[in-house]
Amino acid sequence: MHAERSADLPNPAGSAAHVLRRLEETPLREDPFPHLVVPDALPADLYARAVAQWPRFEALALLQMDTLPQRHQMVLTDRALREMEPEAGAVWREVRDCLFGPETLKRLAPRFPSLAAKLETPVAARPATVYARLVEDHAGHAMLPHTDVFGTFLSMLLYMPADGRRPDLGTALYRPRDPSFTANTGRSTERFPREDFELAGTAPFLPNHLLAYAPSDRSFHGVEPVEAPCVRRFLLLFAVMDSRGP
Repeated sequence: MHAERSADLPNPAGSAAHVLRRLEETPLREDPFPHLVVPDALPADLYARAVAQWPRFEALALLQMDTLPQRHQMVLTDRALREMEPEAGAVWREVRDCLFGPETLKRLAPRFPSLAAKLETPVAARPATVYARLVEDHAGHAMLPHTDVFGTFLSMLLYMPADGRRPDLGTALYRPRDPSFTANTGRSTERFPREDFELAGTAPFLPNHLLAYAPSDRSFHGVEPVEAPCVRRFLLLFAVMDSRGP
């Protein structure tokens, strides 16, 4: 029975190997901070199945933050995955787990100095906590430059647009106008004035493209305002230190 496994059946181990290979072979971009833009991040069949299982808009919750207008999301907890329709739950579990598998942080540490440094800390001996969210932004959403929570080992955004016509809707990458400026890691959720930064580039909002970076005191990124009608769909994942007491 196992020898007759069909080639088109889901293969989580194969999906994880594909993701790791793409993460390791994609050239690292250093400007304005170390990051990867990974085309074909997921196997094509898995990506197609995930796109087909994007939840209805009515199933998404509005993220109630004044600085994040028109952002809706679904948190992919184990409970949420169990409550989905079986096919959808299986697809999103496979996507989440192959993007952040047990080898991901260790295999990427040589590419990201800030990740390598965090993995040397005592709390890194505990398994990282992985958070995953399906996010849908609409016109009016924008986000000022920020660096992410300092306790985050690695952040990933898997872009899932309907087509490749709006690459400009990707994540904005910023360079401080003051070359010496760094974020205070004790206030790593702080948003900074847009005028203090120049736009260094944009990770393109293209199908099955993944942005990956290790947050640091210089990983400034955000979202430029968009007034025209638009929809930004992506999967947001981040692995966070378990900083609980002993």
